[in-house]
Amino acid sequence: MREHRLPEWNLLVSTPRNREAAASSEVVYFIGDLIGDDALETNVTPVSGLLAVKTSKDPFKVVEQLKEFAKENPYQFRYAIRFTPMERCVESDIPKIVDAAEPLVKRIGPEEKFRVTVRSRYTELGTMDIIDAVAKLVSSPVDLETPDKIIWIEVVGKWTGVSIFESEDDILSIKPLIEDEE
Repeated sequence: MREHRLPEWNLLVSTPRNREAAASSEVVYFIGDLIGDDALETNVTPVSGLLAVKTSKDPFKVVEQLKEFAKENPYQFRYAIRFTPMERCVESDIPKIVDAAEPLVKRIGPEEKFRVTVRSRYTELGTMDIIDAVAKLVSSPVDLETPDKIIWIEVVGKWTGVSIFESEDDILSIKPLIEDEE
């Protein structure tokens, strides 16, 4: 597990605070061993409870495979509890975030509704400043409640990940799976 080297991550993994080492071991098991990613890298971020992961596989497919495994084995996920796929990773700078989002937003059709969701940690960038800058790239209508596409932006200190989601179901969250079991 490396520290603070984030420029190539394509998957964010949330964990309880101060459980990053245990979560990293789980990620290596789930993605490295079960899915077969021999080039997997896990990185500690400056944010307690957050790992940056670089998988050589498609991060959306990795999340889908993990969902299938988690449906049958939700209690295997003790520390790695949320997996968010990222398509682009850039420095936390609004023009660079806009540049990273620009090719992705072309996947939003003219009739599709969209929203921009920003999760930011350890940054002075304003959430609304990011939203305004990225939303200007899209001429489709905004719908905060039931969008067809979500421009998902994760700011983690000096680095930012950008993705386009069909829905928040593109993220694997273990807690609802465990609650469904009870």
